[in-house]
Amino acid sequence: MWKKIVLGVGIAVLGLYALFQVGYYATSGPSFCGSCHEVQKYYTSWQTSIHKNVNCLECHQPRGELGKFHAKARGLNYVFQHFSGDYTIPTRAIVSDQNCIECHLGDNKSLTNMLRLKNTSKVNHYETIKKSQSCLDCHRDTGHATDINLSPDLKSAK
Repeated sequence: MWKKIVLGVGIAVLGLYALFQVGYYATSGPSFCGSCHEVQKYYTSWQTSIHKNVNCLECHQPRGELGKFHAKARGLNYVFQHFSGDYTIPTRAIVSDQNCIECHLGDNKSLTNMLRLKNTSKVNHYETIKKSQSCLDCHRDTGHATDINLSPDLKSAK
């Protein structure tokens, strides 16, 4: 009896995981992200950025399988906020420095043509990483000319 229960639970978990993966890939493309009017201007600015060939979630999702769940849970929360009107400030996008570093060190095998991280006469990027300084401190507008973390009023005061 217990073998049937374990087998049934295992099949249900695998089925739910497969369903999640289908939903994940169906809702992870830039055109899907840009379909919400709240992020339309960021989607438009991304289309002309140097990162226009990088999928949104390459920057805005934590790494690994749990990162997928985290990103989609955040997305469902954004949908809820949109339809309920239950928000007072624009939703802030998450960008992990680990994502920047992974691509620009060449560790992301799906993005092979990225500019490699290097030290210049002005900046020692490896020292910057060791000091835990955020990539966004210097490169905030790289993915979007429109800064998703600041409203136009705050950005002009910067």
